[in-house]
Amino acid sequence: MWWYLKMKIDTSPARFSIQFVTTVIIIFHTVLDGSCALDESSRKINPNIGFNDPQLISFDIDSSPPEYPTGGAFGRGSIDLGGLEVYEALYFRIIWDTISSGSDDLGATFYEPYGYPPEFKLLGHYCRPNAKPLLSSFLVAKDTTGDPNHGALKSPIDYTLIWTSTGLNFGQHDDGYIWLPIAPTGYKVVGLIVTKTPQKPSLDKVMCVRSDFTDLIEEDKEIWGFRLWKKPRFIHIYTTKPVTRDQSVPVGTFLARSNNSITNNLVCLKMVRKDSNLAMPNSDQVRTMLGLYSPWVYFHPNEEYFPSTVLWFFKNGAELHEKHIIPQPVVNDGENLPTNGTVDDAFLDLPPNEPEKDKVKRGSLHDAVAYIHLKPALSGTYTDVAIWLYYPFNGGGKFQFGPFAIKLGKIGEHSIYLSQHGAGKWLTAHEFEFVNVTRPVVYSALHGHTHYATPNYHLHGTEYIDPRDIEEFYEIVAADPGVLPIAKGENFLGWGVRDDTAKSKYVMDIASSYNVIAVDYEKFDMEPWVYYTGRWVRSSITSLRKRSRKW
Repeated sequence: MWWYLKMKIDTSPARFSIQFVTTVIIIFHTVLDGSCALDESSRKINPNIGFNDPQLISFDIDSSPPEYPTGGAFGRGSIDLGGLEVYEALYFRIIWDTISSGSDDLGATFYEPYGYPPEFKLLGHYCRPNAKPLLSSFLVAKDTTGDPNHGALKSPIDYTLIWTSTGLNFGQHDDGYIWLPIAPTGYKVVGLIVTKTPQKPSLDKVMCVRSDFTDLIEEDKEIWGFRLWKKPRFIHIYTTKPVTRDQSVPVGTFLARSNNSITNNLVCLKMVRKDSNLAMPNSDQVRTMLGLYSPWVYFHPNEEYFPSTVLWFFKNGAELHEKHIIPQPVVNDGENLPTNGTVDDAFLDLPPNEPEKDKVKRGSLHDAVAYIHLKPALSGTYTDVAIWLYYPFNGGGKFQFGPFAIKLGKIGEHSIYLSQHGAGKWLTAHEFEFVNVTRPVVYSALHGHTHYATPNYHLHGTEYIDPRDIEEFYEIVAADPGVLPIAKGENFLGWGVRDDTAKSKYVMDIASSYNVIAVDYEKFDMEPWVYYTGRWVRSSITSLRKRSRKW
C-alpha cells in the first residue's frame, strides 16, 4: 500500500509548506523552486542586507542560500520566460499594516520587495496575514525582448484609488491607500500598489506586462478583510492562483475586492519559450536538493508494520490477482504485472502462507527506500519531486469516542481511514521541527501510516462517521462499559478515527535511502512495476457498524 504526503518547498529562501493527503497512494510530494533558486547576487547588491538590518524582513528559514552543482540553467537565481526574465525577491520592507480585522482579527501587513538586482522591476506589492505564515514566492521581472517600442514591460498610464482606510476606526497606525495601475493598450496589470499617503504613486513605480506574457488568475484564499455593515467601505484581500497551470507562472501579488472596484482582471505571468524545461535540475542538483530538504520520517515506538522496497515485497511472496485468472506470484521486477488495464482489473495481495504473510506485513525498514518521481511544475519554474514510501501492510487503527479509544482491528486494514482524509491540509514550515536547519521532521502514524508534523494524538471529526454508529455505541456503553477495549493514557473528549504519532528509534532518512524511478523532463528508463495499472492492495471495506457488533 502506498502512502501520500504532499510537501511544497521553495528552495531559494528555504521556505516550504506540507500538504498531508491520505489516499490509496501516499507519497511525499515536494515542489522545489528550481528555476529561481537563489544565488549570491542579492547579497552582492548590498552587503548590509540581511537579518541584522532592522528595516528589512525576510521570510527565510535559513539565511544561507543553497549551493548547487553547476550545469544547465538551474539555480542561477533567475529564469527567462522567453523575453521576460523573473527573479525571486527575498527581502521586504513594510509599507502599511493593520493590527485588527480579518478572519482572525489580527490584521495583515503589506510589503514592498527590496534588495533585488536594479535591472528588475516591480510588478506589484505583497500582502500576508499577521496571524500565520503564507507560503508564496514573490517575483520581479526584467524585459529581455530588446524591443524599445513594444517590450515586455511598460509603465502604467495612471492609477485608480480602489480603497482607503481613511476615517475608518480599526487597528492601524497610519491610513492606507490601495491603488490599481491603469495599463497602456496591449499590456495588463499584475499587481496592486499600497501607499500611506493620498498622492498617486509615480508612474515608474510599477510595470505592466505585455499581454502575450500573461495568463488568467482567480482568487484563492482570503488574506484580510474589513467591513462596516452600516457603511459601504468594505475591502477583501486574497491570494491568487492561475486558472490553468499549463503555462502559468504565479507572481505572488494579491487581489483586492472593494466597494469601489473589483480587481479580478489582474493576471499572472506566462512561460512562452518552447524549451520550458531548460531550468530543470540534473541528477547532481536533485541529490543536493534532497540532501537539503527531504524529511526525516519517525515511526511510532509501537509500530509493527514498516515500509519496504517494492522488489522486497515481490520477492517475499506478493500475489497478483486478475479477473478470471488463478493468482500467481509477481515475476522479477514486475514483468507480469498488467500495464494497460483499469484500476479494478487487478490487485496485489499478501502471500497466502501465514508465516510468509506475517513476515511481509512487517516490512523491512533497514533496507527500505523512498521512490523519487521528478517532473516540471508551473511551466518549468518549479521542480515537482514526489517521494513515495511503500508499505506492504497497514495495521488496525483506533476509533476515539468520548474519553476512551476503541481498537478498530481489521477496519484499519482497509479503506475506512483512507477515505476520510482525501482533502488534505497545508502546513507551513513554522509548524515543523527541523534537523540541520532545513530538513523537516515528519511523523508516521501508528499502523495507519498517515504523516503529520507533530508527535501527538490526531483525531478526525464527526462528519465522516455514520450518526447511527454513534447511537449504537452509546447503547453499547450504557449496557456494559467494560465491553470495549480502552487505550491507556487517553482522556480527552471527542470522537472519530484517531492517529498516534511519536518519536522512536525507528527512523528513515529519505536523503540517504532513495531511488529515482521516473523523470518527466528527459528520457528515462523506468522499471516495469512503475507501469502497473491495477491496485496495490485488495479493495475491501468493512463497515464500522458490522465490526462494532462483533465486539
